[in-house]
Amino acid sequence: MRQFGGFALLCAAAIFLAAACAARQPLVTVGPGKGQAVAITASDFKFVPNNIKAYKGDVLLLKIENTSGTGHNFTIKDPGGNTLQSVPLPSKETVTVKVELADSGTYEFYCDKPLHSTLGMKGWIQVDQ
Repeated sequence: MRQFGGFALLCAAAIFLAAACAARQPLVTVGPGKGQAVAITASDFKFVPNNIKAYKGDVLLLKIENTSGTGHNFTIKDPGGNTLQSVPLPSKETVTVKVELADSGTYEFYCDKPLHSTLGMKGWIQVDQ
């Protein structure tokens, strides 16, 4: 029974850590315009920046550098929850993802590998009129 208590404490600590990691970072504002480059770093369990503000009609060129030794993924959904793109992020490589922001609202992005988004590998693009 003692081992179970230690395991429960470890699980609670992991959940607390995951919640802390998933916090929104300071807002990065871009736009308005088309073809704007935004540099994003993907590392073990986070995207930096993960809180971006843009404008309806903007086209962003997200230059995502995976600095970790693990392959990741960049999946982005529109404000309606529809997947726009899902792009592999190979280890130690940079990938450019073109995102057209046709609607106002929040575009969520994340790594869809098991548990990666739960541990904090996610972000948001808030699109205003």
